[in-house]
Amino acid sequence: MSFQRHTLHLPVMTPGTVRSLQWLRFGRKLARPKLYMQAAIHANEMPGTMALHHLMPQLVDADAKGLIEGEIIIVPTVNPIGQAQLVGNQHLGRYHFLNYENYNRNWIDLAPAVAQSIGSRLGADATANVARIRKAALAALEALEPANELRTLRVEIQKLAVDADFVLDLHCDIHAAMHLFMSARDWPQAEATRSGPAYELAADLGSEATMYNEPYPAALTFSGVNGALWARLAEQFPEAAIPQACMSCTVEMRSQFDVSHAQGARDAANLMRWIIRQGIVKGDAGRLPRLKAAATPIQGMDVAYCPTTGFLAYHLEPGAKVKKGQAVCDVIDPANPHGEAARTTIHAQTEGVLFARRLNGSLAWPGLVLFRIAGAQRLEHRAGMSGLDD
Repeated sequence: MSFQRHTLHLPVMTPGTVRSLQWLRFGRKLARPKLYMQAAIHANEMPGTMALHHLMPQLVDADAKGLIEGEIIIVPTVNPIGQAQLVGNQHLGRYHFLNYENYNRNWIDLAPAVAQSIGSRLGADATANVARIRKAALAALEALEPANELRTLRVEIQKLAVDADFVLDLHCDIHAAMHLFMSARDWPQAEATRSGPAYELAADLGSEATMYNEPYPAALTFSGVNGALWARLAEQFPEAAIPQACMSCTVEMRSQFDVSHAQGARDAANLMRWIIRQGIVKGDAGRLPRLKAAATPIQGMDVAYCPTTGFLAYHLEPGAKVKKGQAVCDVIDPANPHGEAARTTIHAQTEGVLFARRLNGSLAWPGLVLFRIAGAQRLEHRAGMSGLDD
């Protein structure tokens, strides 16, 4: 048994150009449990790719020794379109230059097609329902005829992930602590029992903040559509036995500049322990680390928007615990000569963990997201909002 490397070619968009990406399979096709992992859908976010760089040799070794019980698919750099976006000696990989679309939005919601195809046949047998839903979801993707390379990328990547038991989408923020976004359906009673894949992922990775949507995110993110397929169908067919058959999570691996061999090796070791803990690879995962922070609702996330122009200076680092009303950062008017009077101070609107912010010295403008705080208390002004600002 050995790993397999595959190439996915995208359609030509301009004469004389062609793009492709590499993906790898470890273990046996169709074996369970199935894990799908990808990194760098925002193509200039590379900490996840570095973690996979250090994880894959471990998987090659495990595969050679016959230790992989399930199937593992890895796409180390999932966005060749964004990888090519080099402007003025800068790599700008978050938005598609053709239409300014965020690469982690507008993935394909398969629930309507699946519901129309097999909704009447979903019954009391959960195992049969899972098999039917996965087959129908893949068929819906196969029936699509994508018109361009971005749409093709989304269709082909979702084909690789749609039948997975676990989906991990590896991202990072500008300046952040390790944090996770997932569905509330993946977290039920996890903290009470201190077990389950979601709880174990947060503990093994050392997540400083874990946030959940109820029951699924509003934005069509990659992680979101994989998990929401099951939640949407369960909501539409309450009489049928439809489990949350895919634990899908957005893993924000700290900051864009957190790319080093030492950090990548630590992240790979943490991921491998979690993979072993889920029974995907044989081995001893060891004792589960203590959970650093309880999960909180996405509606409790304080998102601070800049009210004016200037440059930024922060009072707190990512991972800091904050109190409601505490000063987090200043927006400074560079032309105001009156010292403190030149500063517009932005305060926390909740108690919680400051898990993401911008860099000191960054230019600021009205509406810019300045920071995010994970709080336990739902905020009235956040009701109905996903918090996944572009």
